Amino acid sequence: MKYFLQSFSFTFLMYFGLWIMWVHFAIDIGLDAEYPGSLVYLPHAARVICTCIFGWYAIPAMVAADFIGITFFVHGNTDFLLAGSFSFEEFINSVVANSSVFLSLLLLKLSGLSFTYHHAALTLKKSNYRHVFLITVISAFINGLVGNFIRQGLNDYDIHMYTVLRFTVGDILGTLVVLLVCTIMLSAYMDIINKSNKMN
Repeated sequence: MKYFLQSFSFTFLMYFGLWIMWVHFAIDIGLDAEYPGSLVYLPHAARVICTCIFGWYAIPAMVAADFIGITFFVHGNTDFLLAGSFSFEEFINSVVANSSVFLSLLLLKLSGLSFTYHHAALTLKKSNYRHVFLITVISAFINGLVGNFIRQGLNDYDIHMYTVLRFTVGDILGTLVVLLVCTIMLSAYMDIINKSNKMN
């Protein structure tokens, strides 16, 4: 229970923080009124990182972050909501989208790649950039195709393939942007630590 609460808290804060940054700074990048789907969806990075670390424990935290974000920070009808609020349809869409990384891990597990069970969930044995990029691409395709198929069924309107492409590209670019920034910050932090150790 303690591990679940720790993983829930970390995932919620990371996903919600990236969601807030996305809503305020990145949601309008490449905006197209006819085709919804952000071209730089930053929270997908939290899906990838947290699901690789915590497994399915991360999914409830991300759904909760979607609920809090949409309920308290989004007002009126928007292109990326089904009903202009966190409705039952939006809940289903959130669960599917936030499960996309876990589903990609299951697919990779079935293909025989190096994954293992840990804390009753699928996690990476050894994280590296190739694995993370592969997981990002597969989960983005799952979210783009399956998520929009469900969105179309729930909302009873046709979704153009260009919208599916925007969702897929947005998840990939959003994750790459966050990982690039994190890598630069980690590199700068390590340089500072190394210099301070040399001075001592």
